[in-house]
Parts: sequence; C-alpha cells; structure tokens
Amino acid sequence: MKYTNYFNILSSIFSGKFTPKVELMKSIIKDIKPFRSISIMVNSVCNLNCWHCDIPEKYKPGGRMLSVNQWIEVIRKLDERLNPALVAVSAREPLMPGATRKKTVKIIQISKELGKIAGIVTNGTYLKNALSEFVSSDIVLDYLDVSLEGPKAIDRKIRGRGHFDKVMAAINDDRLMKITDKFFISFTLNAHNCPIHVMREFIEWMLDTFDEARLAVLVLYPNVNVPEELWLTDEQFLRALELLLSVSHKFADIFIDVFPGSIPGLRDIIETGYLPGDDELIRDKTGMLWGYIDENLYVRYENLRDLTRYQIRVTPEGKLIMPRDLEKEDYRCHAKFAVMSDRLEEMLNKVLKEVDALDRQVNPLCAGQRCLPTCMGDNFRCSFLRRKQ
Repeated sequence: MKYTNYFNILSSIFSGKFTPKVELMKSIIKDIKPFRSISIMVNSVCNLNCWHCDIPEKYKPGGRMLSVNQWIEVIRKLDERLNPALVAVSAREPLMPGATRKKTVKIIQISKELGKIAGIVTNGTYLKNALSEFVSSDIVLDYLDVSLEGPKAIDRKIRGRGHFDKVMAAINDDRLMKITDKFFISFTLNAHNCPIHVMREFIEWMLDTFDEARLAVLVLYPNVNVPEELWLTDEQFLRALELLLSVSHKFADIFIDVFPGSIPGLRDIIETGYLPGDDELIRDKTGMLWGYIDENLYVRYENLRDLTRYQIRVTPEGKLIMPRDLEKEDYRCHAKFAVMSDRLEEMLNKVLKEVDALDRQVNPLCAGQRCLPTCMGDNFRCSFLRRKQ
C-alpha cells in the first residue's frame, strides 16, 4: 500500500498544524501551546489484573486522595491557567463504585461545563451500574472507550473471567448510547490476540453488534511491566494492519495508537508506505500526531516528548506526574508538586525545559528519517538503529 494525498480529508476531521518537514518540527511544536490535555488518574487501584497492563499492578499512595470538591478546584485551576482542550479520566479504573465514580462523574460534568472535550477510558466492568448516574447527571461524553481484548475466550484469558459478559451487559443497555457521542471498543493488540482468525472473529462480532462500529487499536506498549511473550513482531503487526485495511470501510472509525517500542521495524514500515510519517502527519489541538491510512482508518503516534509537552497527568492526590514515572510502582516519589500549590508554574516551566533538553539528545542516526516525529528516537526496539550501530 502506498499513500495518496489525504491532507484535506484528515484536516477536516482533526484541527491542528500541518507538519511540512522533519527539520521544522520544533518550530511547528512551538506554534501549539503546551499542556493541551489533562489526564486524570482518579484512583490508585483497579479491579482487574490484566496480563498486558503496562502500569504496575499496585501503587503506594502518598497522601490523602482528593475529594469531589477538591477535584472541581483542580479542574478549574488548570482551565484558568492553561485552557486545555481535553480532559480525560483514564488509568486504573474510574468507574469503580462509591467515591471513585462520584469523582469521575463530577470531573466530567465540570469539564463539559467549561467547554472541554471530555471522555473516559474504562475496562467496562462497572459501566452498566454507572449508567444511571450519568443519565441522571445529564452528562453526554464526547467519547467512551471500553476495553475488550477479542472474542470471549481470548478476553477471558487476558482480562479475566466474567469481564466480557459484564461489558456485554452494558452494551446491551439502551441507556449506553444516550451518555456518549462516540463509543469505542478499545483493543490492545498483542502477540496473544493478533492471530488473523481471532481478529476476524472479533471484527465480525463488532460489525454485527454495533450500528456504528468504532475500534481503538492500542498497539501494545512493551515496557518493563509487560511479559515479553506478548510483545509484537513486525510481521504480526503488518498482518493485523492488512486485515484492518480490508474492513475499515465498514467502520465509522478505526484508529491505531502506536508508541515507541511497540513495533521494532517502525522506521522500515513507514519507509515502505504502510504507515504515514514526516510531512504526512498533522498535529491536532490536543498536541497529538495523526496520520491517515485508509478510509476511516487513522494512526495516532504517542511518544514520550509529546506526552510530556502536551499532556498533564494528575494523580489521585492531585499532584503532577510525568508519563515515564507511571511505569514505576512507587509513584509518590515522583509526583512532587500539587496542582493547587503556588509552584505550579515553576513545575510546568521545568517540564518544558526538560523536554527541550530531550529534543537535543535525539540520536544523530535518526536525523532525516521519516519516522523521527513519531518516536523522536525513543524506540528502544528500533531495528534500524540496531543495524546502524
């Protein structure tokens, strides 16, 4: 597959700056304000122990978690200081019953009142029970991502017994589509669920189940918390991509999330035209890089520098935490500044200086490569760099 001119199509869907050349990336980035999205980690626990999870199973909380009213203050302060485009409640499980769910509902409610794009990423276990609270609050999410890892038998192996049935109970509830504009099934592509017969069965189920099927394919992020047996090879990814290409016209949306390290041969795959790179990418108003692949099929690249420059993640205690520190079990050692403190501006300026320093440390071998904007040299599995070195 080779690329055609798709900029007009993609720019009508995502607002952002067109990236004309790799060497101009830094100036283009400066044209978009930093800290465009707020990612809320509303609690420190999850009810599942998924095989592929890239966040440590247990955190050691440091300090008291924020109350509902304190979360309102945090969102208002971040809006006043930064005017972000998006507020997302994600990581761990935001719909757990009790205080966690009340906080999630209020965070979304206040974010919508402030005019933000607002959505939730959930494993879906408690979604059906949460529907009444969203309906009674008159909340309509901009998007809702619910996790399934394939057909029932595969999902059970990855996420545990009963998960698939609980998600299906929510999907079959008539109230579900009343609380969200867009509903995505979030599928973490890994070595266990990528066989074509597994994906084909899952895709056929989706097309039979939804009037407007939307699929978010999260290509496994293979950090130190993920068993190596789940890491994808280039061949596995390409076979999955070919299948997605063949069915994309039947979906309302499919987007593929790619992280540095997800695909060893990312550079070669971009060079041969299977994925977009360089001047085929645009940056949306949240700071993320997108590219068009085929009808209703897009890719979003998420690298450490972009996440650090454009995203603020807030811990359950109301402190800022950097993306890479999420991989560490004892995150309280790395989340040092409270959003509500007088030192917020100092912390944010420090973050930007650190990202600028990272930009200057990119491997010289990456210079001029069409893949550079997608990972900025952070693909620790990069087969191109291994060949050169």
